Amino acid sequence: MQIIEQIQLFFKDPAKVAKAATVGFFVFVAISLWFLFNLENDLVMDGGMIASHRSGGVIVKLGLVVSVAFGFCYAIIFFMQRTKKETIVYLDKKMASDDAQHGSMEGYSTDNINANVLRQKINSAAANEKLQAGLNELCNQLRAGQGALYTTNKKGEEKMLDLACGYALVLQEGEQPSFFWGEGLIGQVAASGKTEYLDELPEGYAARIESGLGSALPKFLYVFPIKKENETVGVIEVATFTGLSESLRKQAAEAGHILSEIS
Repeated sequence: MQIIEQIQLFFKDPAKVAKAATVGFFVFVAISLWFLFNLENDLVMDGGMIASHRSGGVIVKLGLVVSVAFGFCYAIIFFMQRTKKETIVYLDKKMASDDAQHGSMEGYSTDNINANVLRQKINSAAANEKLQAGLNELCNQLRAGQGALYTTNKKGEEKMLDLACGYALVLQEGEQPSFFWGEGLIGQVAASGKTEYLDELPEGYAARIESGLGSALPKFLYVFPIKKENETVGVIEVATFTGLSESLRKQAAEAGHILSEIS
């Protein structure tokens, strides 16, 4: 049973699947080249054909066709790995203007989290959309470019953190990021119960955000636990283009208590 769970977890991790597919691709390339190299000898020894120097041209043509096919397959794998790293969010000027007007009307501030507005958004959402509404509102108030909310679940004896909802995230069909307790930055925050703030993200860590006005990579990452009665029930991560003050980070972490009521 444990082996089946490990296999299921493996296929839920797109990075591991992509790596295995790449390794498998090159293994099959090596096997195919070996067969092509020995094809003429196999045809004579095992196929009963008469040896002829003219068969070399046929084998070369076959090798070229196989090479083109493998090159095409590799291009597809490379393209898929590249496009998976990019998150595309289309925002026109009118939407940006409406959001700015909406923020000024409801008391948004770059220095404060409006807990009342956050509660209103959550309460007005449908039961199965409250977490998404809460994350959206929190990311809007933090001016976040991207956000993700993970909830704690138990699978056998292991604690897991599964993606419950995302803000400005595009995932491939069937892709569902998850982490073991203590695994990666998300798992570490859950296990320690402490926040993490990175003010210099390594290139490639966050997905690129694109709009009609251009594209850029978030430069700051804030990860904090969602606690309920001192027990971590989830983790939120937000990526921003501008830094978050210590006061604002503290308020965001406190806002996690509001989300814990529905997690």
